[in-house]
Amino acid sequence: MDKRWAQDVLRCRLCETPGPPMYCDICHIHLCKACVGEHLSDQSKEHKVLPFEQRGSTPNYPKCPKHSTKQCELHCEQCDIPICALCISGEHLGHKPVDIVKHIESKKELLQREMQELEKSISPKYQQIASNTPVQKASLNENSQKLTSAIDKHGEALHREIDTRIHKLKSDLNEMDTKHLAVLNKQEDEITRTISEITQTITDLKKFFFFF
Repeated sequence: MDKRWAQDVLRCRLCETPGPPMYCDICHIHLCKACVGEHLSDQSKEHKVLPFEQRGSTPNYPKCPKHSTKQCELHCEQCDIPICALCISGEHLGHKPVDIVKHIESKKELLQREMQELEKSISPKYQQIASNTPVQKASLNENSQKLTSAIDKHGEALHREIDTRIHKLKSDLNEMDTKHLAVLNKQEDEITRTISEITQTITDLKKFFFFF
């Protein structure tokens, strides 16, 4: 059942013959043997026709932006871009081309090493930092509360000391005012008594001169 279904689905792209045994690994189409020649005659782009069982063995090269019928099977190390065989004799003349598959493989190896370093070294370090962060935050909060409590106690002590000093200053001021007021009162009494004596003396003298 599955085999008949597969035969119904897989047909030659050009003639619709069922069960085509060939496959173009570049164009990604199924072909019967009779249509292979016709497909290869299309020179607008490259082709690689293989038995159907070997499909996917050809690397999926990118198309060359400079030469539309060519694929970039090389990589220019100097410019760090994919190039085709025609590019070597053009603007990339004298540059160092390498096989693009080897270039990609070397890049993959580099990425794999970097990924391993990330997994084995860098990521665990950040995981450790991340796990320590809540502990550090809790410690910070605890220390902050202790310092706040100490500052409050110190502030209360300072307030008590300031209140004591202010109370003493006020007490000293009241004592000075009392003493000063006593002196002024005594002075006022003496002056009042002196004025009274002078007034009496004047009165007496007036009486004396009245009789003479």
